[in-house]
This record gives sequence, C-alpha cells and structure tokens, in this order.
Amino acid sequence: MNWSDFPREHVKCILCGQNNPEILSVQKSWPVARCRNCGLIYLSSRPLESALEEMYSREYYNSADVGYGGYVDNFHKYNDIFTNLFNKRTHDIEPYRGQGKLLEVGCAHGFLLDHLRKHQWKVKGLEVSPLASKYAVDQLKLDVFCGKLEDAGYEDNFFDVVLLLDVLEHLHRPFETLREIGRILTPQGVLVVQCPWELTHWEEKAEAFLKKMKPCTITPDAIPAHLYFFSPDTLEAFMIKGGFITFKKQSGNYGSIRRHIKPVPVDAGPFYERWARFLYFRMGLQQLFYRSARIVGKGNGLIRYGRFNP
Repeated sequence: MNWSDFPREHVKCILCGQNNPEILSVQKSWPVARCRNCGLIYLSSRPLESALEEMYSREYYNSADVGYGGYVDNFHKYNDIFTNLFNKRTHDIEPYRGQGKLLEVGCAHGFLLDHLRKHQWKVKGLEVSPLASKYAVDQLKLDVFCGKLEDAGYEDNFFDVVLLLDVLEHLHRPFETLREIGRILTPQGVLVVQCPWELTHWEEKAEAFLKKMKPCTITPDAIPAHLYFFSPDTLEAFMIKGGFITFKKQSGNYGSIRRHIKPVPVDAGPFYERWARFLYFRMGLQQLFYRSARIVGKGNGLIRYGRFNP
C-alpha cells in the first residue's frame, strides 16, 4: 500500500484550535507541523479517519513500513522481551485493581490481555482491526469488541483500569475517546496512557545534531499512522482537555521491540556518524543512557496515570 495515496484532510491544531502551523518537515509527503500557539507537533495534513481504519484492517500489524512487520511472529520470536514488559505492566497496575475489571483500548491481538487474565484480572479488549481482534477472540478466547469505543456500549462506572497504550497518537477524535473512557471508569478508576516522546526528546535532538539537521526534522515513527508527536507538556495538556487529572508519571523506553526488529544501521553515513553509532549502539552507551534517563524521567516513553475529573 502506498501511504502517500491516502485521501487527506487539512486540520487545525486539535489541542488549542489555532490554525497557525510551522512546517518542520515533510515526511513521505505528510507535513509535520508545530503549532505556534501551544507547541503541539502534529500532521497538519493527515489521512482521513476512514483511510486509517482501512490501513489498520489490512496492513498495520504486518507492514514493516508503518506498523509492526508481522506482529504475531514477532511476539513469538521476542517472547522474553514481551513477557518482561507485560510483567512490569502487571506489577504497575496492581495497586489499582479494585474489582479487577480492566479494558485495553487498542488491544491488538490480545497478548497483554491474555497475560493479565492469568493474573486474575477480568479483562475485555477493544480493537479496530478485524484481523487482530479475530485472532484475540478465536485463538486466545478473549472478550474483544471490534470497532470504536463509542460503539461498544460499555456500562457506566464499570472498569477499574483502562489501558490506552500507544493509541492516543493514532486517534482522530482523541478527546471524545478520553471522555468515553471517563464515563466507563469507576469513580476511583484509573486510566493508563502510554505514548512515545518524539522529535523533542534528547535522543532525537542528538540524532538531528549528528546529521546536521534542524531540531525536530528527523523522521518520526509510523508516519502517517501517528497524528501527534508528544512531549511531556503536550501530553499533559491532552489529558487535561480530555478531563483527566494526572496523579502519577512514569518514564519508559519506547520501542524496545522495534529496536530488535529494525536495528539502526551502524555502517551508514559519514565516518563520524558511523563512529558515533558504533559507540552508542555497539558499546552499550544507549543502554546506559536509557537506564539513567528512565531514573530521571527522561526516557522516550511517556506513561501517565489519570483519574477522570470532568
């Protein structure tokens, strides 16, 4: 599929409503812009929602270009990494168990839900991809609704925990989704949001510097599936506009699976770039920096825990 052929729409900044974009770069024909008013980085021209729904239905979980490049195969191949990530997630949400009712919005093939079910969580899932949701239902025997959250008809005040992991950056109508999550959470229920910190993160600033590019002009992840490229401040503003008060923040390392699937080529570019990549990726500097960054809250994965406060 040629992602540049998607029908598209021009949009204002969804966070503040202003139409004053600064075009930072054009990636695969898609303009990456920064709002001059609030600082949100977003696609100022983006695929129609119906076009992305088609992509998720047909290509996303198997395309190495914009998606996961064989999601099921990679889950089995890198199962130890997935299991470590799932164990940490299970540990982190345990204090908010309540009655143990959990929904994952954007559950893909259901592997995390299957893991949580083994730890006595009462799980449900929601997934827009018919192929992924069918796998979750048929192969893993999970309760997964295929479609949009607003169409699922979940009860008011039902879930103790809702997971929105690597999903918010994909949504055409993110604030409608956040408000709906607020409706279905119990009064003390918790929303867990995870997003990549892209373009303004220190690692990507360093990459741009090394390549003698302007800041925020390197290629971000998953164009054009990602519609927004968050920083800590703009993610916090999204949470507030969606009706959530953040009470806990975590720093993660986004892309641990992707780094195995698509490792950064070391032997490319000028000599000084190759030497810098060798030191960073082959001599362990990346892992050292990642551990340190996570401790001080500067990892490239943004994790927020929020309660609904309309």
